[in-house]
Amino acid sequence: MVVILVYTSCKQVSSTKATPVKDTIVDFSSVDESPTFKECESLLGNAKTNCFRTNMRKTFTKALKKYTISSRESLEETILVTLVIDKEGKMYVKNVDASELLKSLLPQIDTILEHTTEEFPNLFPATKRGIPVTTQYTLPINIKTKE
Repeated sequence: MVVILVYTSCKQVSSTKATPVKDTIVDFSSVDESPTFKECESLLGNAKTNCFRTNMRKTFTKALKKYTISSRESLEETILVTLVIDKEGKMYVKNVDASELLKSLLPQIDTILEHTTEEFPNLFPATKRGIPVTTQYTLPINIKTKE
């Protein structure tokens, strides 16, 4: 049996911590204000967007640490999780882009990611002309086995 560690990476790579890789915000260019966490609400412009990204990574990392995943084979792969933040500030998984190998070895990965987003606090949604709108956020997550 092989134990899988789920983590994302940015500046640090650790076998025991989940840290984000790099994120992509699909349609922030078409909104006036990006979605945000409560603690970022008073910030403006790029500072607000950076606060959102930092808090997204921290919150996702903390939530993913709860899960232990196992696999019969060795893996090292990055999956792309497309998250939707609706106009009420609720986040959910729209899509998980992973190889067929990863999906066959870890069939529970979609469910784990869905449970992770269900545990997120409500966010302040993105706005366009002062009206709350739905946006997408793509979060890469590295999956690597530890033998």
